[in-house]
Amino acid sequence: TVWGEPGDTEIEFHAVVHNTTDNAINVKVRRTQIEVIDGTQNQIYWGSLLPFTYDETPEPLLIFAGSQSDDGDFFGRYSPNSKIGTSTIEYMFFNKDNEEQNVKIIVKFWASPEGIADEAMKGGSVSDIYPNPATDVVNIDFDFTPEVESAKVRIVNLLGAVVKEVRVERDKNKLTMDVSELEAGIYFYTVLINDDIYKTKKLVIR
Repeated sequence: TVWGEPGDTEIEFHAVVHNTTDNAINVKVRRTQIEVIDGTQNQIYWGSLLPFTYDETPEPLLIFAGSQSDDGDFFGRYSPNSKIGTSTIEYMFFNKDNEEQNVKIIVKFWASPEGIADEAMKGGSVSDIYPNPATDVVNIDFDFTPEVESAKVRIVNLLGAVVKEVRVERDKNKLTMDVSELEAGIYFYTVLINDDIYKTKKLVIR
Protein backbone atom coordinates (compact mmCIF):
# COMPACT_ATOMS: atom_id res chain seq x y z
CA THR A 1 0.00 0.00 0.00
CA VAL A 2 1.36 3.40 -1.03
CA TRP A 3 -0.21 6.46 0.57
CA GLY A 4 -0.52 9.96 -0.81
CA GLU A 5 -2.70 13.07 -0.69
CA PRO A 6 -5.53 13.30 -3.26
CA GLY A 7 -4.06 16.63 -4.37
CA ASP A 8 -0.63 15.15 -5.07
CA THR A 9 0.45 15.35 -8.69
CA GLU A 10 1.67 11.77 -8.48
CA ILE A 11 2.17 8.88 -6.06
CA GLU A 12 4.94 6.43 -6.90
CA PHE A 13 5.67 2.80 -6.06
CA HIS A 14 9.32 1.79 -6.57
CA ALA A 15 10.69 -1.74 -6.90
CA VAL A 16 14.01 -3.46 -7.54
CA VAL A 17 13.90 -6.69 -9.57
CA HIS A 18 16.32 -9.51 -8.67
CA ASN A 19 17.33 -12.14 -11.22
CA THR A 20 17.63 -15.35 -9.19
CA THR A 21 18.20 -17.55 -12.25
CA ASP A 22 21.54 -18.80 -13.58
CA ASN A 23 21.21 -16.88 -16.84
CA ALA A 24 20.89 -13.31 -18.00
CA ILE A 25 17.26 -12.57 -18.83
CA ASN A 26 15.35 -9.87 -20.68
CA VAL A 27 12.68 -8.64 -18.28
CA LYS A 28 9.47 -6.93 -19.31
CA VAL A 29 6.64 -5.51 -17.17
CA ARG A 30 2.90 -6.00 -17.63
CA ARG A 31 0.30 -3.89 -15.86
CA THR A 32 -3.16 -5.18 -14.88
CA GLN A 33 -5.54 -2.55 -13.58
CA ILE A 34 -7.58 -4.55 -11.08
CA GLU A 35 -9.71 -1.74 -9.69
CA VAL A 36 -9.02 1.85 -10.62
CA ILE A 37 -10.97 4.93 -9.58
CA ASP A 38 -12.55 6.83 -12.47
CA GLY A 39 -10.73 10.05 -13.26
CA THR A 40 -7.33 8.83 -12.07
CA GLN A 41 -4.38 7.87 -14.27
CA ASN A 42 -1.39 5.58 -13.91
CA GLN A 43 1.64 4.59 -15.97
CA ILE A 44 4.77 2.44 -15.93
CA TYR A 45 8.41 3.48 -15.87
CA TRP A 46 10.77 0.67 -16.94
CA GLY A 47 13.91 2.33 -18.22
CA SER A 48 11.66 5.03 -19.68
CA LEU A 49 8.24 6.44 -18.91
CA LEU A 50 5.47 4.85 -20.98
CA PRO A 51 2.24 6.49 -22.11
CA PHE A 52 -0.82 6.00 -19.87
CA THR A 53 -2.36 3.60 -22.41
CA TYR A 54 0.53 1.08 -22.34
CA ASP A 55 -0.15 -2.06 -20.29
CA GLU A 56 3.14 -3.71 -21.24
CA THR A 57 6.64 -2.42 -21.80
CA PRO A 58 7.60 -2.72 -25.48
CA GLU A 59 11.29 -3.15 -24.67
CA PRO A 60 12.85 -5.39 -21.98
CA LEU A 61 15.70 -4.57 -19.65
CA LEU A 62 18.58 -7.04 -19.47
CA ILE A 63 19.33 -8.27 -15.94
CA PHE A 64 22.36 -10.52 -15.52
CA ALA A 65 22.31 -13.74 -13.49
CA GLY A 66 22.42 -13.02 -9.77
CA SER A 67 22.11 -9.30 -10.42
CA GLN A 68 19.29 -6.81 -10.02
CA SER A 69 17.78 -3.77 -11.65
CA ASP A 70 18.98 -0.34 -10.60
CA ASP A 71 17.03 1.60 -7.97
CA GLY A 72 15.53 3.94 -10.53
CA ASP A 73 14.74 1.41 -13.25
CA PHE A 74 11.13 0.78 -12.23
CA PHE A 75 8.28 2.69 -10.70
CA GLY A 76 4.53 2.69 -11.05
CA ARG A 77 3.20 6.24 -11.17
CA TYR A 78 -0.33 7.04 -10.04
CA SER A 79 -2.03 10.40 -10.50
CA PRO A 80 -5.05 10.68 -8.14
CA ASN A 81 -6.29 13.90 -9.75
CA SER A 82 -7.94 14.96 -6.46
CA LYS A 83 -9.95 11.71 -6.26
CA ILE A 84 -10.15 10.16 -2.77
CA GLY A 85 -9.94 6.37 -2.55
CA THR A 86 -7.83 3.35 -3.40
CA SER A 87 -6.83 2.05 -6.83
CA THR A 88 -5.40 -1.48 -7.11
CA ILE A 89 -2.86 -2.36 -9.81
CA GLU A 90 -0.89 -5.54 -10.43
CA TYR A 91 2.61 -5.41 -11.93
CA MET A 92 4.09 -8.60 -13.37
CA PHE A 93 7.81 -8.76 -14.12
CA PHE A 94 8.56 -11.62 -16.53
CA ASN A 95 11.22 -13.14 -18.73
CA LYS A 96 10.46 -12.11 -22.31
CA ASP A 97 11.66 -15.50 -23.56
CA ASN A 98 9.95 -17.61 -20.88
CA GLU A 99 6.90 -15.97 -19.38
CA GLU A 100 6.59 -18.69 -16.74
CA GLN A 101 9.56 -17.02 -15.05
CA ASN A 102 7.74 -14.14 -13.42
CA VAL A 103 6.92 -12.38 -10.20
CA LYS A 104 3.80 -10.35 -9.47
CA ILE A 105 3.11 -7.62 -6.96
CA ILE A 106 -0.22 -5.98 -6.21
CA VAL A 107 -0.02 -2.32 -5.28
CA LYS A 108 -2.79 -0.30 -3.65
CA PHE A 109 -2.42 3.41 -4.29
CA TRP A 110 -4.27 4.99 -1.38
CA ALA A 111 -5.18 8.66 -1.82
CA SER A 112 -6.62 10.01 1.41
CA PRO A 113 -6.18 13.29 3.25
CA GLU A 114 -3.95 12.73 6.27
CA GLY A 115 -5.05 14.31 9.52
CA ILE A 116 -8.69 14.66 8.47
CA ALA A 117 -9.60 14.02 12.13
CA ASP A 118 -7.23 16.68 13.48
CA GLU A 119 -10.06 19.03 14.47
CA ALA A 120 -11.60 16.46 16.82
CA MET A 121 -8.20 15.75 18.37
CA LYS A 122 -7.05 19.33 19.00
CA GLY A 123 -5.61 19.25 22.50
CA GLY A 124 -5.49 15.43 22.51
CA SER A 125 -2.87 12.95 21.39
CA VAL A 126 -2.29 9.46 20.06
CA SER A 127 1.08 7.77 20.47
CA ASP A 128 2.81 5.75 17.80
CA ILE A 129 2.33 2.01 18.12
CA TYR A 130 4.89 0.27 20.34
CA PRO A 131 6.91 -1.86 20.43
CA ASN A 132 7.69 -1.64 16.73
CA PRO A 133 8.97 -4.12 15.54
CA ALA A 134 6.62 -6.31 17.56
CA THR A 135 6.16 -10.02 18.17
CA ASP A 136 3.17 -10.73 20.44
CA VAL A 137 1.39 -7.52 21.43
CA VAL A 138 1.40 -3.82 20.52
CA ASN A 139 0.21 -0.81 22.47
CA ILE A 140 -1.10 2.65 21.67
CA ASP A 141 -1.66 5.41 24.23
CA PHE A 142 -4.60 7.79 23.79
CA ASP A 143 -5.53 11.16 25.27
CA PHE A 144 -8.99 11.82 23.85
CA THR A 145 -10.82 15.15 23.65
CA PRO A 146 -14.57 15.53 24.29
CA GLU A 147 -15.09 15.77 20.52
CA VAL A 148 -13.96 12.18 20.01
CA GLU A 149 -17.03 9.97 19.71
CA SER A 150 -15.32 6.80 18.48
CA ALA A 151 -11.85 5.46 17.76
CA LYS A 152 -10.43 2.27 16.29
CA VAL A 153 -7.15 0.84 15.07
CA ARG A 154 -6.96 -1.03 11.78
CA ILE A 155 -4.02 -3.13 10.56
CA VAL A 156 -3.65 -3.94 6.85
CA ASN A 157 -1.11 -6.09 5.04
CA LEU A 158 0.92 -5.04 1.99
CA LEU A 159 -1.93 -6.11 -0.30
CA GLY A 160 -4.23 -3.71 1.49
CA ALA A 161 -6.34 -6.41 3.14
CA VAL A 162 -7.55 -5.67 6.66
CA VAL A 163 -6.04 -8.32 8.96
CA LYS A 164 -7.14 -6.87 12.29
CA GLU A 165 -9.40 -4.09 13.54
CA VAL A 166 -10.08 -3.19 17.15
CA ARG A 167 -12.38 -0.53 18.56
CA VAL A 168 -10.94 1.60 21.35
CA GLU A 169 -13.03 2.01 24.48
CA ARG A 170 -13.79 5.70 24.83
CA ASP A 171 -12.96 5.83 28.55
CA LYS A 172 -9.60 4.06 28.17
CA ASN A 173 -6.26 5.76 27.61
CA LYS A 174 -4.43 2.69 26.32
CA LEU A 175 -5.11 -0.05 23.79
CA THR A 176 -3.24 -3.36 23.83
CA MET A 177 -3.63 -5.55 20.73
CA ASP A 178 -2.64 -9.18 20.31
CA VAL A 179 -0.72 -9.55 17.05
CA SER A 180 0.77 -12.98 17.70
CA GLU A 181 -1.39 -14.54 14.99
CA LEU A 182 0.01 -12.26 12.27
CA GLU A 183 2.77 -13.60 10.06
CA ALA A 184 6.15 -11.88 10.19
CA GLY A 185 6.37 -9.02 7.73
CA ILE A 186 5.50 -5.40 7.05
CA TYR A 187 2.04 -3.99 7.73
CA PHE A 188 0.41 -0.58 8.03
CA TYR A 189 -1.74 0.55 10.92
CA THR A 190 -4.31 3.31 10.78
CA VAL A 191 -5.88 5.14 13.72
CA LEU A 192 -9.40 6.26 12.88
CA ILE A 193 -11.08 8.99 14.93
CA ASN A 194 -14.83 9.44 14.41
CA ASP A 195 -14.38 7.11 11.38
CA ASP A 196 -11.90 9.53 9.79
CA ILE A 197 -8.20 8.80 9.29
CA TYR A 198 -6.02 10.37 11.98
CA LYS A 199 -2.68 8.73 11.19
CA THR A 200 -1.22 5.86 9.15
CA LYS A 201 2.20 4.38 9.81
CA LYS A 202 4.25 1.26 9.19
CA LEU A 203 4.25 -1.70 11.59
CA VAL A 204 6.82 -4.50 11.47
CA ILE A 205 5.96 -7.94 12.88
CA ARG A 206 8.82 -10.32 13.67
